Amino acid sequence: MTAAPTTVNGGRVARNTTYLTLALLGQKVLSALYIPVVAVLIGPSAIGEYLGALSFINIFAIFVDLGLLPAFIRQVARDPTEGKNEYNIIITFKILMAVVVSGALAVTVYIFSKAGLSHPASQYLVWAAIGMAIDAITATGYGFFRGLQRLEFESVGTVLHRVVVMLVGLLALHLGAPPIVVIIALVAGSTANFLYVSFHLWRQGMSWRPKWDTTVMKRLLKIAFPFAVAALFTALYANSDTFLLQIFKTHRDVGLYGTASKMAIAFQIVPAALVGAIYPAMSAAFINDRKKLQRLFLDAMRYLIIVFVPIMVVIILLAHPLVLLLYKKVWIDAVWPLRILSIGLPFLFLHYPIGYLLNAANRQTRNTWNIAITVLVNIGLNLIFIRQYSYYSVAIISVCTSLLLFSLGFYYARKTIQFPIRELLFTFGKTIAAGLILGAIGLGLLAYTKNMSGVFFVAATLGAVYLVLLFVFQIISRQDVEHLAARIRRS
Repeated sequence: MTAAPTTVNGGRVARNTTYLTLALLGQKVLSALYIPVVAVLIGPSAIGEYLGALSFINIFAIFVDLGLLPAFIRQVARDPTEGKNEYNIIITFKILMAVVVSGALAVTVYIFSKAGLSHPASQYLVWAAIGMAIDAITATGYGFFRGLQRLEFESVGTVLHRVVVMLVGLLALHLGAPPIVVIIALVAGSTANFLYVSFHLWRQGMSWRPKWDTTVMKRLLKIAFPFAVAALFTALYANSDTFLLQIFKTHRDVGLYGTASKMAIAFQIVPAALVGAIYPAMSAAFINDRKKLQRLFLDAMRYLIIVFVPIMVVIILLAHPLVLLLYKKVWIDAVWPLRILSIGLPFLFLHYPIGYLLNAANRQTRNTWNIAITVLVNIGLNLIFIRQYSYYSVAIISVCTSLLLFSLGFYYARKTIQFPIRELLFTFGKTIAAGLILGAIGLGLLAYTKNMSGVFFVAATLGAVYLVLLFVFQIISRQDVEHLAARIRRS
């Protein structure tokens, strides 16, 4: 049997994966650097108002897109000519929906005000709504290129957006601008990204001319419905805790929890990069080689178990000196949620390969149901405890629901492919033992964390010790490292 040629398409998939993975990594790194700096400059209450406005708008934005983006990408991939025609119809629909959703947001804020519930200031929400509309149109433009398997434009635009946000935000704050400039900077980044994709669409002969076709729009919305449901639950999962804190507590509570959450989430760069790199191989292996899929999944789980232990230990140990040195005493209350959220990192890390496995095996609906169950539990528990315990309960509930999402995913991963749990437990046990030793050594080094150079010294020392422990406990070998590097290069 002659093998099907894979050079062109396989090469493009590999390049696309590399482009977007690097862009998303760059965006997350820049965001991880930006938010802490801004938080120091404007304080807990102002950053809380900013993060609260984003949590509001991220949920409402789902109703602007309604799942049309993934549906549009699929349509363009099948017929680029028809995709060009549908593009103008979708843009017209999204502009109309942005107006409707902005009105719904205004009504919601009015109801909250009458009910005595907290919400971000109107000026924050107005700017956030403008950014929402621009981002919805921009995403559709990049959706067209995704359908053509041209992800290099989106990759550049993703980084461009974050760079503009940082430059405008930090420069304006340095010149004495009020805190509202932080969300205006976000709109500036969205505008730059919009202009960039517009230029490349213009080169493709695309225009922004409004167009309408009810029959086409109904057909697209029918295709998009499952994507809309999945996007809604994903948005709720990512934003519901901050959203509820914004409603029932103060901007300061949102700022403290939100900043701690951003710091913890920044470390998800690691699983996102690893699993994003091997996802194409997992998708292909599900069709062609189930044993290879099993090995890919097990390796990803093992590598992430190995990685999350030192990150968790270092955050727990160094959270207090880091917050004092970076944020000063006004932010000291962020230490507790940061430490608690770090305990949830293992479940968040390990859910990445589980989620990608379910997607690769065409079980994305099951993945959506898992997220939906987790969201409902998270919201229910927060509604019970948030008024009395504020971000303390929110952090604990976040960890518990992360464990629930991981457990649901793991159960269905086992039903999708058979893999030896003993191998994972063996790695987990040894890694936890190494982590306990690492923690004991770290406690002895805390006296050296009185300044930033001392913190870096302790973190570097713990990293070196952990690397030695990995080989001492025979958790990894040199062959493992070479095998992982080779696999990522081939993906």
